[in-house]
Formats: sequence, C-alpha cells, structure tokens
Amino acid sequence: MRYCLYILLLTFGFSLVATAAAPLLDDPARDGWNTEVLSGEAGKQLKVFAGLLSQPDPIAAAQLEGLTAPGFACRSLRPVTLETVFRDGAITVRRPQPAVAGTENQAAPTGDGVAVLQQLRRPYTHGYIPRAELKVTGIEMTTAGFETVVLVSFFGRAAGGSLEETATWRCGWQPQQAGPPLLISMTTVKYEQIMLATERPTLFSDCSEAVMGGNNCYREQLLHGIAYWVQRIEFMQGIDVNGYLGIALGDVDGDGLDDVYIAQEGGLPNRLLRHNPDGTVTDISAAAEVDWMAATSGVLLADFDNDGDQDLACATSEGLLVSRNDGSGRFPEYTLLDFAADAFSLAAADYDNDGDLDIFACVYFSDKDRGKVIAYPVPYFDAINGGRNVLLRNEGAWQFTDVTDAAGLAEGGNRYALAASFEDYDNDGDQDLYVANDFGRNLLYRNDADPGTGKRRFVEVAQAAGCEDRGFSMSAAWSDVDHNGWMDLYVANMYSAAGNRIVFQDKFVEGNAPMRHKMQYLTRGNSLLTNQAGAFTDASADAGVMMGRWSWSSPFCDINNDSWEDILVGNGFLTNIDEHDL
Repeated sequence: MRYCLYILLLTFGFSLVATAAAPLLDDPARDGWNTEVLSGEAGKQLKVFAGLLSQPDPIAAAQLEGLTAPGFACRSLRPVTLETVFRDGAITVRRPQPAVAGTENQAAPTGDGVAVLQQLRRPYTHGYIPRAELKVTGIEMTTAGFETVVLVSFFGRAAGGSLEETATWRCGWQPQQAGPPLLISMTTVKYEQIMLATERPTLFSDCSEAVMGGNNCYREQLLHGIAYWVQRIEFMQGIDVNGYLGIALGDVDGDGLDDVYIAQEGGLPNRLLRHNPDGTVTDISAAAEVDWMAATSGVLLADFDNDGDQDLACATSEGLLVSRNDGSGRFPEYTLLDFAADAFSLAAADYDNDGDLDIFACVYFSDKDRGKVIAYPVPYFDAINGGRNVLLRNEGAWQFTDVTDAAGLAEGGNRYALAASFEDYDNDGDQDLYVANDFGRNLLYRNDADPGTGKRRFVEVAQAAGCEDRGFSMSAAWSDVDHNGWMDLYVANMYSAAGNRIVFQDKFVEGNAPMRHKMQYLTRGNSLLTNQAGAFTDASADAGVMMGRWSWSSPFCDINNDSWEDILVGNGFLTNIDEHDL
C-alpha cells in the first residue's frame, strides 16, 4: 500500500522532506519503481526541450547534445491537415482531419531535433513560444528502452491573434548507463488548436486595478496572497494556508447593479464592494456593518425574509451568521446560529416548497478535527469521518431549525463535503441536492414527499442514478448542456499527472483490481455527467473536459453568448513563486 499513499500525496501536491529520523517516503528507486525513476529523468529532459521552444534566440545544434539520440528524427508534431470544428466571431477551434486508410495526417519527416523545434516555434510571433509546458502522464517499457505519454500545452501570440495548442505526444527514449535518457522518437497522438482572432492577447483582460484600485483594501489586503498573511497573522485568529474563501454576488442596494461580498481569513475584515455605474466598486464594508473579522469561508447573498432585498449568510468559525438587509444595503441586525461552525460552503433553496429559502451547509472537519490544516480521512477514497453537514429549515422571523436528520440528509453526510448545489434534476417540481465530497463518493439526494405526512424527505440515489463520481470533488454545477430539457452535472475533481503515470501500470496494487480501478478514477480529473430522464451517463472523455488541472469552482457560463453554456474552471493551489503548474 506504500504507493497508494504515494499517489495520494502526489495528487494533493504534498512534498515529503527526508530527515535522519524520517526517510523520504516517495523514493521510487528504493521501492523498486524504476519506471518512476525513468519518468523523472525524462521529465527533466522535456523541461530542457520546452526551454528551447521558449528561448528568444535561435536554436543551435549544440543545444541538443545530451537531449536527442544519434539518428533522432520524427514527423511534424503539428498535424498538417486540420479541419475547423468550431468558429464564432472570435474563437476558431481546429483538429486533425480523420486519417485516410493507408495514410497519416502528418508531414514527411522533419529531420533532426533542430528542425522539429523550429517547426513548432514557427507560427508564433518573433519565432518562439512564450509558454511551453510538457508533463509526463504515462510510461511504458519497450525493447528499445521506454516510451512516455506527454501532455503538451503551448500558448503565445501569432499572426492571426492568440494561438493555443494542446496535444498528447508519445516519446521514445534510449536509456544510458551514465547520464539522462535520450529522445529517439516523438509522435503526436492527439492535437487541438485554438485561435483567438482579436486585438487583445486573450479573451479576458485583467481589470482588477481599474475596478478596485480606488479602495485602500485593494492595495493593503486583496493584492497580497495567503502566503503573505500567514506570516503576519496568528494562527489563533483563524488564518488558514488553504484559503477556502467564498465570494457572493448580489444587488444589495437595489440599484440594478450586482455588488460583491468577499470572505477573508480570520484577522482580516470581510469586504462588501458596491458596484458603481461607471464600472468601479467602492468599499462599503464598515458602513454596511459587515466587515466582520471572524474567519469566513462560504457566503451567500439571498432574500431569506422575502422582503425583496438581498440578505447575507456567512459560514464563520463561530457558526452561521445570517444578517438582514434593511433595504439600503446596510445589515444592522444579525443572528449567529451555533450550527455548522467552520462550514466550507453554503447553498440555498426552498427545499420544502413553503415559500422561503432554506440553507444547506457543507461541514468539512469533524468537531474533534476543527482547526486542523490537513484532513485525515479514513479510508481516504471512501471516508466517513468528516464533519456533519447541516440542513437548516427557514421558519420565518429569522428562525432556523436543524432538520438534517428528519430530512434524510444524515446518510453519507460526513464525507468531507466541499460544495453542494440544489437543482430539480428529475423535473418533478422540487429541489434535489448534489453534494461534492473531497474524500469518498458524492451524493445525490432526491427530494420526495412522504406519502403519509406530505413532508419533504431526501433519499440518497447517486449510485442508482449513475452520478457518484468517486474523485476528490471540489464543486458541482448544473446546466442543460445538450438542450434536452434535463439538467446535466459537471463535477470538478483533480487531475494528477503522477497518478496517471502510476495507477495504470501492472505493478500497481497487483492482484487487487477493484482498488486499482478506484485509484484510476481518483486521478483522472473532472466529470461531465449528462442527464437522460433522471439517469446520468459519464460523457467526460467524449466531451474532453477531464483535464482541468487541480480544479476548484467550475461554473457554467455562456462566454460567447451563443446560448450554449461553456465551463470556466478555477484551478491551482498554493503555488507561491512556482507558477509552472500543469
């Protein structure tokens, strides 16, 4: 089981440091995993290759010494014949045309390594690729040495606008007794090209300073990352290196413009930014009486008292804080509920159809583990020792009752939940609930009416409906992606290059096929589950939406206004000064 732990650590990005008392755990050479030793060496060589693609200077043959083997040659790594599969006013997507029998959709051999590099660099402005990333995601031993599967990502300016290329390569390597392995072949397995025809370098532009720069909080607080604040705020104040913080949008003052509420770590005040007609924002946190300094994670702006304005709910370290909007964007009255302390996220819906919004809170840590930075799930792929999720029924007059058990949500409600989303997935007129769990199977609670009493009660049906999704889940979003009238589901997990390398090798948990299958699912990435009359089908691979890197919130949004909702994946984790995170 040593390498099960190894996969978990690599998937979560943990780095173990060797000491005299504690030897390095992830030592593939010592543990007999020669393939991991080789993949590590190949990865270093590919980093050199990527560096040559990104250097502004011309490439000299001498720079390939120690990188390519004598006689190295390959066909063009950029397929010659591409077909347009999508085009709108700004974006054009091209993929290789299907190969004709007996032919290959690649050019004649380009020659040595210098020719290969020049061919890849040629379309980009100034003759080099500003951002070139290569990552080993698979390895296989061969009679000539070994082959690696490599994930490829290129981005830069080109003559027609911005050019992004993603591909999968298969690279052949010749090991050496002394020194790193040498490249002997490179072949393109998959390829996609995205061209953004615009005067701007990207589809989106960073307008943070233009919008928020007039506020002191932008310069003094929001510009600093979590690494800055953990060195300046005591841990007892609620600072957390993981940064599980929420943002909520809503029109708090009724002027027709959405404002934004930002949760911050303990020791820093939460911020309410009012949206001005000119597109800027003004910090009104103190005037609105919502600049609380308790550690806050999940936040919601919603009308909990049915008076037509947006109230505020905050998941804090002390409990659930619900505050009433007086109609002008001020929140002078609040109620602190001692339920769901340290909840990571919140969701609201009228689950019982009584006309007001109820609240569901995802509680990550159990009471005995509150305040910890790292979870200790048991078992980590199907944990049941996390915090207790909470459903609060809105009784009116700012009174909320814990109905978790009575509503049937206790089943599976302790799996380290990170996010939840209400939606009527079965089109029966009531709100069902999907819960995305960090460790363990996800949950779909179908909302039913009790035949005897008529009261609403949830029944857990994820396995039966085909949407358990056993990844390390971070978020869940609903949309009718195929316009068939049934809401589909996108679940953000984590894609692990190291995990994919290891879990598909015969040596991994040899003789335990069920465990291997579970681990393979943990490393694969995000999931798109399409809904056909209440039953879900895994469409992730065909839709090409699995590799979202280390994914977090992943909402649907129609970026190009064509009526088809796109997916925006927020990703990354504590990279600090190392921004190379593929």
